[in-house]
Amino acid sequence: MIKIKKYYAHYNPKDGMYYVDKSYPYKKKKSTREKGNLVEFDYANGSNPISPLVPGPGGLPLPQNVATVRLNEVKAGNVVYLNGLFHINNDNTTGPQDLVVSIHKGSTPTEGNLIYRKVIEIDVAQNIHDDITEVSVQYVDDNFRSNQTDVRYILTAAQRVGTGLFLLNPITFTAMEIKGPF
Repeated sequence: MIKIKKYYAHYNPKDGMYYVDKSYPYKKKKSTREKGNLVEFDYANGSNPISPLVPGPGGLPLPQNVATVRLNEVKAGNVVYLNGLFHINNDNTTGPQDLVVSIHKGSTPTEGNLIYRKVIEIDVAQNIHDDITEVSVQYVDDNFRSNQTDVRYILTAAQRVGTGLFLLNPITFTAMEIKGPF
C-alpha cells in the first residue's frame, strides 16, 4: 500500500508565488565545499646573507638553491600551488644580465625533475635605480595521478653567463596542497 502524505501550500500575494510548507521533503544538494580546500601547507622564509650567483666551470651557470619546501603526502587528484618571491641585485656595470629561475620537483635539482623555468633580464647597475629586481614565480603542479609521499620542491636561481648578480633577502617560497579533483 502507498501512503500519500498531505502537504499544504500558501499563496503570497506580494510576489504572486505559491510556497509549500516546511514539512515537504526537499532533496538536499550535494555539498561541494570539500573541493578547493587547503589540505597541507609548507613555507620557507630565507634570511641568508647576500650571496653571489657565480657561474660554474667553463662559464656555465651553476644553480643556487634559493629555498626548499616539503609536503608530507599529496593525494591523487589534488593540486599543489607554488609561490616564490626573492630579490636579485645586478652589480655588473657593462650590461644587463640574464637570470634563470627554476622549480624542481624532487630532492636534488636536475634537468629530469624540472617543472618550471623562466629567464629574466636584470637591468645594468650603472646610473639605474632599479637594478634590484623583485622576482616572483607561481606554478600549479597538477600531475598527481596517484598518492605521493615526501613531495619536495626546490626553487633555484642561476646567472646565465658572466658575473654580477646577487641574491637578496627577503626570500619566501610556499607550497599549498589544494583538494581536487578539478
